[in-house]
Parts: sequence; structure tokens; C-alpha cells
Amino acid sequence: MDEMLLVLLRRRAHKFPVKITTSSLGAEAGMSQQNASRKLTMLARDGFIERGTEGIRLTKKAYDEAAVLFSSLRGIFESGRIRIDGTIVQGLGEGKFYLSLPGYRKQIREKLGFDPFPGTLNVRLDGEQAWKRQLLLDGEPIIISGFRGKDRAYGDLFAYRCRLGRVAAAVIFPLRTTHGTDIIEIIAPQSLRRTMRLGNGSRVTIVF
Repeated sequence: MDEMLLVLLRRRAHKFPVKITTSSLGAEAGMSQQNASRKLTMLARDGFIERGTEGIRLTKKAYDEAAVLFSSLRGIFESGRIRIDGTIVQGLGEGKFYLSLPGYRKQIREKLGFDPFPGTLNVRLDGEQAWKRQLLLDGEPIIISGFRGKDRAYGDLFAYRCRLGRVAAAVIFPLRTTHGTDIIEIIAPQSLRRTMRLGNGSRVTIVF
């Protein structure tokens, strides 16, 4: 599971608020202070933690998903891979705009090794597998750094390499998104809908 949640569980943050700096959290989780701060932002946005003047507290959602995770880890470790099943859904069209921005495209080429098709493939995770999304936040992500454009700032993206069929791709998690936690976005060098003949309602398996 996410190192940050594990650290907070060890500190019994599911019982009471824990006061701790992002530097200390990062050190315990094996990451930089900057990445620790980013992780906390994502966890709060996704409803896994609550932050207040008394400290950080894990929500019931975090505790429940941790329990499901621990009961399911055996199969994942035996296979050596994470596999997530889901259904293709219609996106909002925002991916085409963001992936056309030079500030993102250049970094994706340099860090992921491909020029992204201008658009994302949106996958709704099966209900019993939605908790696996949090597994992807385990370890250091490939960070596509945000930047400032002419009229606004654009946020960071967390990227994780994956395969969809025979196509090498990546799942991205924008720090700012309108999607719920049951939706993940996939980028690839080509249109996955055309290449793999996918449509809304098509079933896919994503392998990490």
C-alpha cells in the first residue's frame, strides 16, 4: 500500500490525529519532503486522510481499504504483477488539451520515452478492484512537473508505466482532476481506441 498510509497506520492515525512534519513523514516513507507533501495532497483529495490543526487523521475509507488490501496481497505477490480490470468510459475531452501542451509533451517524451497521443483513455475500475488504484501510488512515481503558462499554472502529474495488451503505455494521476477515484487515465503513443478497436463499454486489463 502507499508508504504514507502505512506510516500513518503505524502511528495509529486511524485512532487519533497525528502531528508530524512532511519532512519526518518523507523520511519514514523513504521519499523527499516535496514528494511527501504531494502525496498528502493527493490522499486528502481522494478522501483517505483529513488534515486539521490537531494533525493528520486517517479516514474510515483509508482503514477499510487497508483491511481489504492486506487480505488480498498474497495473490498479488504470487503473480508478481498488479492487474486491474475495468471498463472504457467516455472522457470529458480535457486530456486532448492538456496533452497538447508543450510543457507536458516534452517531459513525457523525456521521462516515459514516447510522444503521447493527444487524449487519454478513461477506464472505470471494477468495484472490487478499485482499491488497487492506491497500490499504484506505492513507491516513487515518475513525476511530470507542473509549469506556468501564459494565463495559468498547470499541476504535476504522477505517471506509472503499464501495458494494455501489447501496447506500452502509462497511467497518469493529475494532482488536479475532476474524475472520481474509480477512474484512471491512460496515455500511449497512439490512439488506444483505434489501435485496439475499443469503445465505451469495452473491457480491458491493465498490467503494471
